[in-house]
Amino acid sequence: MARPKERGWRRRGRTPLAAAAVAASLFAPVAAVAHPHVFIDGGVDFVFDRQGRLSELRVTWVYDAMSSLFMLEDLGIDLGKPLTSEQETALAAYQTEWIEGFEGDSYLRADGRAVALGGPEAPEAEVRDDGRAVIRFNRRVAEPFRPDAAVVEVYDPTYFTAYAVTDKPALQGPADGCEASVEPFRATESLMALQLSLSEIGVDEDPAEEVGALFADRVRLECD
Repeated sequence: MARPKERGWRRRGRTPLAAAAVAASLFAPVAAVAHPHVFIDGGVDFVFDRQGRLSELRVTWVYDAMSSLFMLEDLGIDLGKPLTSEQETALAAYQTEWIEGFEGDSYLRADGRAVALGGPEAPEAEVRDDGRAVIRFNRRVAEPFRPDAAVVEVYDPTYFTAYAVTDKPALQGPADGCEASVEPFRATESLMALQLSLSEIGVDEDPAEEVGALFADRVRLECD
């Protein structure tokens, strides 16, 4: 199944990623074979406009150490030196230049319907002291609204990438009466069995069905 996206190394095809997986196998043989192959922590913040409407999401991706190392090497960035402004711009662009059809691995729903989101804006990048690359960007809500309740599901449909919402969601702007919380993925016996079966899928393959949503963390927003 063709991926509807190219992000970072996937903008350039799978060959670099496959090479990175082989390199990773020298240190962690299981991780190089099993789905998922990339691990991202981070979170989602809610941005409100002057009318108190939900207008944007602020998304943070914190890449695992191996993926971070690959990205930096691919960009020719020396991990041992502070990033220059040019390198910050290049790193941010590396993961926020999306092809048409890629939905950004974050899905906003309210009142039982999907809410359209724009592509990444105002991207920022940094490298933490532990060597992990951090990418932040905004996504506009196509039609700002005052939600009674909304939820953002964070997942890669193909489960190539595993996301974990580790940051407490923040509210920016006039968000009186609103609260946000994280609902982490809860493993069941059947889902654990599915995860085990995915360990047989190679780096150049996808599951027969899109299973990523089954393992999604959710960020919930409720307003009075």
